[in-house]
Amino acid sequence: MKLETIINSTKCYGCGACACSCNFGALKMGSNGQGFMYPILEQSKCKNCNSCYKVCPAVDDNLNKIRGAVKIGDVYSARNVDSEIRRKSSSGGVFYALSEYVLQNNGYVCGVVWNNDFTVRHILSNMRIDRDAMIQSKYIQSDMNSCYKDVKKKLEDGRSVLFTGTPCQCAALKIFLRNVKTDNLVLCDVLCGGNVSPGFFKSYLNYIEKCKNDKTQGCCFRTKKLGWKQHHIRVTLNHSIYEGARRDNEPFFSLYLAKNIIRVSCFECAFASKERITDITLGDFWGIVDKSIDDDIGISFIEVNTNKGAEILKNISDQLLTERRDINLAASKQINLRTAPIKPKNYDEFWNCYVRNGGEYTLKKYSVFGLRKRIKMKLLKIAKVIKIKSGMLCQNARGSQK
Repeated sequence: MKLETIINSTKCYGCGACACSCNFGALKMGSNGQGFMYPILEQSKCKNCNSCYKVCPAVDDNLNKIRGAVKIGDVYSARNVDSEIRRKSSSGGVFYALSEYVLQNNGYVCGVVWNNDFTVRHILSNMRIDRDAMIQSKYIQSDMNSCYKDVKKKLEDGRSVLFTGTPCQCAALKIFLRNVKTDNLVLCDVLCGGNVSPGFFKSYLNYIEKCKNDKTQGCCFRTKKLGWKQHHIRVTLNHSIYEGARRDNEPFFSLYLAKNIIRVSCFECAFASKERITDITLGDFWGIVDKSIDDDIGISFIEVNTNKGAEILKNISDQLLTERRDINLAASKQINLRTAPIKPKNYDEFWNCYVRNGGEYTLKKYSVFGLRKRIKMKLLKIAKVIKIKSGMLCQNARGSQK
């Protein structure tokens, strides 16, 4: 079975296309010791047909067939005209406008929603209540379950579908649909900083619940309570709230931004460049300094990669405030438009600690959930303030000498 060469390597994206393609039940998705999803093979059911290998986006030959002519699309900064929609969104509210257009035209939207156990999954729906649950970035790797087949069925029935996901999920769907007419499919990838372990995120919530002596009821990764740029997370529990921000070295975001908790295949990502494989690419547009545009509620990055993408953007132009941009402005702040993330030096040490000692111990050792780390970060903050004040005193002294 050819797929074993991918499963047993660092290349597997965990997209689940292989399991969805198997007609014999030989593959299913399950968690490894780090909490990431991988295909599990039941050898006795395998017919060696290699249908799983033929849909894998980690196989170079499969990927080359869907890339087409390499080009960099037109780039825009964008904001939804409705500021309330922007406040509810992680970025500038473009997904809402895209999905609303598709739903108004009797189409379906495929995106990520929370499960009751605070894992996440993709669903396909034509209901606005489900679309609303897809709003906001989830950061954790989603379970695609049957969505590959569900999207295929809708397209074969002549229905329109907007699919949003990570670049590897979009590539997997594109390969999965290689023999299907896709004129009615709008493929939209997000600028992805790496797929977070669902198992680690569960450990993070478990520790918060233990500290609060309470149970989680909801989670929002980007509340905008402190503005769009602060990456403010809120976990709502039955009788209390946990919240923290990037500026406070909040454990989830500090470990995510350090790339400790993302999948190992993300360090070899084949999609981290200006050239995309979808109709439209969405993300945060960092680096805009014009205060008349950046009100800290959120600005979306849009890269239009195909004529189909250009057409749908034209159709929602009355819902967006857009400005044409040079892609290099976005790329200077978005590493995933330039290259795959760099694997941290302590990545293997971190995960060995997690597997041996569990989530709580690892969180305390590597984040401000631990006393030693809190003291260290406090001292670094004090040192930074002293350095700034010393610099100001030196400047004042030089000024007085003149």
